[in-house]
Amino acid sequence: MWKFLFWVLGIGLVFGGGYIVGVITSDEPSYQIMIQEEGGESQPPDGAVLTDVDHPAKLDSLLGILLHKQPAEGVSVNINEPDASLKLMSPQRSIGLTDHRIWFTDNGAVLAEERNGTWQDAVFFTISKRDASYIQSIIAGEDD
Repeated sequence: MWKFLFWVLGIGLVFGGGYIVGVITSDEPSYQIMIQEEGGESQPPDGAVLTDVDHPAKLDSLLGILLHKQPAEGVSVNINEPDASLKLMSPQRSIGLTDHRIWFTDNGAVLAEERNGTWQDAVFFTISKRDASYIQSIIAGEDD
């Protein structure tokens, strides 16, 4: 009986330890944000891909900006000509979680969030001037 218990405990420690080491040492990102300037004069356009492995602080800051955006009414922008685009993706599951278009203004920025798979049903939000400047610095590669 004791031998059987030690075998089960030993096997459990080996497999459990392997699982924990795998989780701790995994370097595959679970989330990434792709942010890119649209149009612009630089070819290819300026932009960045931020992951929770390589740039966790920047990713967290951008997620905070997206979570604290304020609803906007009566926004007048050309939906097909944004200043930048921002996509939150899960590479592990190969899906896009959110898709935003950004227009920078004197007071901050306007964000459009795609709804129902089309930009015709987009919902508009605003962000502060400070948050808009942070996004612009990431696009330009200034905040490394």
